[in-house]
Amino acid sequence: MNKTYLLLLIPVCLLFSQTVSYEPQFQNKKNELSLEKSLVSASLVTFSVITIYQTGKPIYYNESRSKFRFTRRANGDLEIFDNGLRGLDKFGHIYSTSLFAQNIYFLSRWSGLNNKSASLTSFALASSIMGAMEIHDAYYKRWGFAIGDFIANLAGAAFIIGQQNYPFMRNIDYKMSYDFTKKAADEAVIESYPNMTFWLTANPAGLFEQHLPAWIPSWLNVAIGISTTHSRPHRRELIIALDYNLKRIKTKSVFVKHLIHLLDRYKLPATGIRLAPGFIGYGLYF
Repeated sequence: MNKTYLLLLIPVCLLFSQTVSYEPQFQNKKNELSLEKSLVSASLVTFSVITIYQTGKPIYYNESRSKFRFTRRANGDLEIFDNGLRGLDKFGHIYSTSLFAQNIYFLSRWSGLNNKSASLTSFALASSIMGAMEIHDAYYKRWGFAIGDFIANLAGAAFIIGQQNYPFMRNIDYKMSYDFTKKAADEAVIESYPNMTFWLTANPAGLFEQHLPAWIPSWLNVAIGISTTHSRPHRRELIIALDYNLKRIKTKSVFVKHLIHLLDRYKLPATGIRLAPGFIGYGLYF
C-alpha cells in the first residue's frame, strides 16, 4: 500500500482507543415531533439546496449537454478516484455532503425526531441531494456521472451519522482549510483545489485522557491533511499539523453549540510540516 495512505490510516486506528465522549447536543431533549419546526426545517433545507444550485449554475453548468454518461479517464476507463486533481475533488465531496448531513441532523433533532430517526433522515436526505446532483451532472459533456463522487457522498453522510451514534467518533473530525495567501487557480474559488487541504483531525485529550500529561490542553488536536501542488501535473501533498478543537467550548445553548460545531469544520492556521512531496516546515499552515 502507498505510504501516503498508510499515514492517513493513523487517525482511524486511534478510533479504537479508549475515548471520552462529548455530551450529546440534545442530551435532555424530549422527542416530540413539532409540525411547525418540521416545516421550518424543510423550508431551510429546500432554500439551501436551491441557493447552492443557483450559485453554482454559472460555474458548473454553463456547458454543453449530452445523453446520460459516466465520467471516464483519458484511456476510456471509468473514473473512480484518481484524476487530474489526484482525487482531491472526492475529499471535497465527502466534506460538502458531511456538512449537509450535519445541518439536516441538527434540524431533525430540533424538530423533535429521536437520534435514530434523525440519523436515518440526515443520511438519506444528504446522500439523496448530492446523488441527485450527480445524476444532473451525468447529462453534461464536461462532467458525467462520477462513481467516485457518489461513493464519496455516501462516506460524507455516513461520517456524521457515526459521530452521532458512536461516542469515540466525536473525538475526530473532518475539516477543510483554504490558503488565501496563495494565488488561486484560474477557475472559480470553489474549483481551486490546490488551495484547499482536507483534514482528518483527532483530539488526544478525548482519546487518551488517562494516559496523557496534564499539561496537554484538551482543545489541542493533531491533524493529517491532503492537498495537491499547484504545478501540473498535480502531485499529492501530505501534511501533519496542529489543530484547535472548538467543540471544547462550553455552552448550554444547542444553537450556539451547533454554530461552534460548524465553525469547527474549518481548520484554522497552525504549525505544520509537509511530509510529501519533500519536507517543508510551516510556522503557520493555511
